[in-house]
Amino acid sequence: MKAVVLERYGPPDVLQYRDIDSPRPGPSEALVRVAAAGVNRVDVWIRTGKYAVKLPHILGVDVAGEVVESPDPNLRSGTRVVVFPDKPCGQCKYCVAGKIHLCTSGSRLGSSRWGGYAELVSAPVSTLIPVPEGMSLEEAAALPVNYCTAWRALVTDAGVSAGSRVLIVGGSSGVGVAAIQIAKLAGAEVFTTVGEDWKVETAYKVGADHVINRKRQDVVEEVMRATGGEGVDIVLEMAGTAFWEKALQCLAPGGTLVTVGATSGDNVSFNVRPFYRRHQRILGSGMGTQGEFLKILRLASAGKLKPIIDRVYKLSDAAEAHRRLEAGEHFGKIILRP
Repeated sequence: MKAVVLERYGPPDVLQYRDIDSPRPGPSEALVRVAAAGVNRVDVWIRTGKYAVKLPHILGVDVAGEVVESPDPNLRSGTRVVVFPDKPCGQCKYCVAGKIHLCTSGSRLGSSRWGGYAELVSAPVSTLIPVPEGMSLEEAAALPVNYCTAWRALVTDAGVSAGSRVLIVGGSSGVGVAAIQIAKLAGAEVFTTVGEDWKVETAYKVGADHVINRKRQDVVEEVMRATGGEGVDIVLEMAGTAFWEKALQCLAPGGTLVTVGATSGDNVSFNVRPFYRRHQRILGSGMGTQGEFLKILRLASAGKLKPIIDRVYKLSDAAEAHRRLEAGEHFGKIILRP
């Protein structure tokens, strides 16, 4: 089969499109023909060596396609499926306590297991979920990482609710688009930042109530002006170094900063005194569970959540897709198609 293979860490050009042996599914695994694979920041972090994996490796955490073969009679050949990336071990102290999102011994597609930058992928049968009628496989592949991350951060961890004021940093990213939609669905007033003028109107169309071009406007001033000096209840932060202090300055007393990434750098610092005096919180968050994903899939099937596809690249153009993501030229999800 054709696949994009990572044999060494480095810039996008290290991604090699070539022939390799097709995967051989294990006893409890299915073989899936990939129709669409999402491109994510975690792919970049693995490619550059920030997250070390065993090389050679195939990236691709988000995958949708059709079953080729499966030991499960309910997943016949040709069944359209989306693969949930994470497979908890079911035995560690976190899994036993029902905190499967904290599992340290499980596996993840495209990380500890070879992923979807390929024509074929093998995956545990338990992680295969039929794609609802009317949903394209490209849309299905755009859901797992971005929407599960946004859902876990906003709904499960930060407790977004009707009337909440939420600032989403990076509203044009895959997670940003998902977060805008999820926050609006919860009844929140949504603020978001973008880095280009052309992205402003698009962010409004996605559902944001206030869109701030961070390169032309002072984000803290705009948030405070729009909230009468109160600030927001929740900040969803994924930039890291470049925006951390401003994110905290946007928080209302009792507010929560929930972080899911660090695209601009890992190290942050802030003045802790106003933070504790204002009874604020900082939460780390990440991928949600398969149960949360089933809720997301139902909402997407009902048209209440709608992934935005930025651009679809041929699998052989994976390097170019990575360049677009790293340059921040996209709005929504970048998809690879074999």
